[in-house]
Amino acid sequence: MPVEPDILIVIATLVVTFAGPSVVAGWAERSWPWVAMTSLGIGLGLLGYVHLAVQPDGLSFRDIPDAFVHVAAMVLN
Repeated sequence: MPVEPDILIVIATLVVTFAGPSVVAGWAERSWPWVAMTSLGIGLGLLGYVHLAVQPDGLSFRDIPDAFVHVAAMVLN
């Protein structure tokens, strides 16, 4: 059973959103936030995977809010 692309987009967007500021904070404190950098890489890689392999015409910025709405509708339904 393949995973729906909207779920992958939401997971990747949330991971990148939470890991990005943590990487910047670690860089500002001159430390190496390995977990945050690994999470950021995984999130960006997942977004790249969805963009290149899953979506037939690639991702656009409009697909991200649509994915959040679709996943919220699936949860609430």
